[in-house]
Amino acid sequence: MLAESLNPLDLPLAEGLYERGWVVVPGFLSPQEVTALRVELVERSLRAELTPAGVGQGDEHQMDRNVRRDRTRWLEGDTPAQQHFLARMEQLRLAINRRLFLGLFDLEAHFAHYPPGAFYRRHRDAFRDSDARVVSAVCYLNEDWQAGEGGELVLWPQPRSRTVAATVLPQAGTLVCFLSEQVPHEVLPTQRDRYSIAGWFRRNTSIDGRVDPAG
Repeated sequence: MLAESLNPLDLPLAEGLYERGWVVVPGFLSPQEVTALRVELVERSLRAELTPAGVGQGDEHQMDRNVRRDRTRWLEGDTPAQQHFLARMEQLRLAINRRLFLGLFDLEAHFAHYPPGAFYRRHRDAFRDSDARVVSAVCYLNEDWQAGEGGELVLWPQPRSRTVAATVLPQAGTLVCFLSEQVPHEVLPTQRDRYSIAGWFRRNTSIDGRVDPAG
């Protein structure tokens, strides 16, 4: 049985992860938080500070436009908007640990821009031969997103499933969390610029006291 809630967010989020492996939280970010982050992301994109995203890790890392076509930039916590966002996510990390005892250690996260036509094929966030990523989290920064504009996040119960578990519009302020190793997902082709922050809560897989780096 789950322990008594210490935060209004704890119970539904933890129950969703525990029972289904995923959860959607509308309004996780306020309109002011969304605006500050989106403005920064758009400005960085216009200054060509985002780079094409790849797939795989280490020696297996590669660019494959048949798999994904978004552009990203890692969050470094060097602006007030990022610092505030990372503080919110730290509260979330503590809430999940308090409920589910997952041993989440830290967060790696990046801005993501999907220009019109961009997509990300079905995949799981965990790297092969690594169980560091435990809970994936996506926060959307898009104003007035409408059905029919594409860019939905599709969650699947199994890698080869034909039945969809959930389809999420990338609406401003919405948070989606899911288990990185267990929940396949994809981003459908978008019809307009699509902005978000994607991140992963990781367990500490350090060796000899050295904290392992973000992937």
